Amino acid sequence: MSSSASNEHRGQCARLAACVVALLLWMGFIFFMSANDGDHSQGMSDGVTSVVLSTVWPGYSGMSPDEQAAVVESLSFPVRKVGHFSEYAVLGLLAFATLRQGQVLRSSQAIRTTRKIAPAAAGAVAIAFVYACFDELHQLFVAGRSGQPFDVGVDTAGAFAAVAIAVVVVRMRERRRV
Repeated sequence: MSSSASNEHRGQCARLAACVVALLLWMGFIFFMSANDGDHSQGMSDGVTSVVLSTVWPGYSGMSPDEQAAVVESLSFPVRKVGHFSEYAVLGLLAFATLRQGQVLRSSQAIRTTRKIAPAAAGAVAIAFVYACFDELHQLFVAGRSGQPFDVGVDTAGAFAAVAIAVVVVRMRERRRV
C-alpha cells in the first residue's frame, strides 16, 4: 500500500470512528432523555414550547399565566411528537453516515455509487426502529412514563425522512461528480 493510500485509509478509519462515537453519544442522549420521569419530561417540553411561543407569537407574552398554560397544554402532544421525530431524524442521519463510511472503508474502490446506497439507508432506518423499540421498552421502567407503539412509529418516520433526504443529497452530489 502506498503512502498516500495508507494515509487515505487512516483518514477513512478516523471518519468511521468519529461517526461511531457520534452515533453512540446520540443514543446515550436519547437514553438520558427517556430516563427523565414523566413530570420532568413534561416540564422540559412545556418550557421549550413556552420559549418558542414567546419568540414567534407576539401576543403570547401579554396573556395571563392561565391563558399561557392553556395554550402550552394544547400544544403539548404535537410538540412532544416533533421532539421524538427530530431526535430520531438525527439518529437516522448518524446511523446512515456510520454505515456509509463503513461501506467506503470496506471498499477497495470508491463506493459512492447510487446502487450501493440502499443497504446503508435501509440499515440506518432499521437501527433507528430497533433503538426506538428499545427506548419505549426502557420508558416502561421510568416513573410517570409509558412505552407507546405510536412513538416507535413517529421515531421511525423521523429517521426515514432524514435518511431519505440524505439519500437524495448524496445522489445529487454523485451526479455532479460524473
